Amino acid sequence: MRIVSLLPSATEILFAIGAGDAVVGVTFECDHPPRARTRRIVSTSALPEGLPPAAIDRVVSERMAAGEDLYHLDRGALAGLDADLVVTQDLCAVCAVDVSTVHDALDHLACSADVLTIDPHTLDEVITSVVTIGDATGTGDRARRLAGALRDRLAAVRAKVAAEEPAAALVLEWTDPPFAPGHWVPDMIGSAGGRCVLGRAGERSY
Repeated sequence: MRIVSLLPSATEILFAIGAGDAVVGVTFECDHPPRARTRRIVSTSALPEGLPPAAIDRVVSERMAAGEDLYHLDRGALAGLDADLVVTQDLCAVCAVDVSTVHDALDHLACSADVLTIDPHTLDEVITSVVTIGDATGTGDRARRLAGALRDRLAAVRAKVAAEEPAAALVLEWTDPPFAPGHWVPDMIGSAGGRCVLGRAGERSY
């Protein structure tokens, strides 16, 4: 199997469950584990470098309003990899290559690769996605062991803080303008003994 990962978290999962040798393409953001940096980069950012947070937010908003892409998918690089599986996401158009762009590129290249879309909204779904990726790559047993170990670690942390009064915690996903956390971040705060004063688990950041 030859795998292209268009999501840094998916790349990390693939290597953690023993599918790293099959990964042939990654994004410019995929830097863990270090071996991921030796794979061909197939997507890059369309944003100018060196912008402060407020300017990044402005450019992103302008591009989204104009229907422009935030990432460049290198069709030439993708064509040369002869992928069997492309792992991507449809959770956030700002965070990674949009899944519609992936499908368009594969259609353009007449590539028959399967597309696995990972869209976890909660911490539990993040861990479940490890198993989903494992089943898609023939590493399901190892993926289930990893998912079990992650759940055990979370349970141990929760047990340590269960008797404590939750600490009010303000966590921001972006600083300028301030973005309250969403999706799995409030779950993480709660698991660690905190009470998320902004943001709602399983919902979008705002």
